Amino acid sequence: MAHVVFLRAANVGGNNVFRPAQLARALEHLGVVNVGAAGTFVVRERAAAAHIRREILSRLPFEPAIAVLPARQILELVRSQPFRGVTFSKGMRGWAAPLCGRSKANPVLSIVVPSEKDWGVRIERVDGAFALGVWRWRPGGFVFASNVVEKALGVPVTTRWWETFERIAKVIER
Repeated sequence: MAHVVFLRAANVGGNNVFRPAQLARALEHLGVVNVGAAGTFVVRERAAAAHIRREILSRLPFEPAIAVLPARQILELVRSQPFRGVTFSKGMRGWAAPLCGRSKANPVLSIVVPSEKDWGVRIERVDGAFALGVWRWRPGGFVFASNVVEKALGVPVTTRWWETFERIAKVIER
């Protein structure tokens, strides 16, 4: 079974810097494909999630939180079209946040931050190993979906724009 790997806080703001293409080459024996979003990989060979995690951590100079998920979960999520009917633009985008562990909370959704009227991030739903929602540009500062989800669920997450999930699904299906 193929897996998808999401590294949290890798190559962000000059911290936890690594070269994704080099990591993918070092893990050729697992059939690793660098998806192009920093810290996002498809592992094509059969391997246990724990083995994949160990292989990656042994090659990084830092220890990030990691979500290693079966590829079928990504395909099921993308095929479910969670944003069907929503029109995205430069100022409004969908996102999904793989959880890097079990949620410690079960909050009432949707969660809107910073306020109902002037929101920047909205958590729409939690679906298994993913939180999903919408980001909106707002004057006065960028709101990071990861921060909102981590506070709400009590678990590290790593957020990717929805189009990255669509790209991952294409890589898996090839």
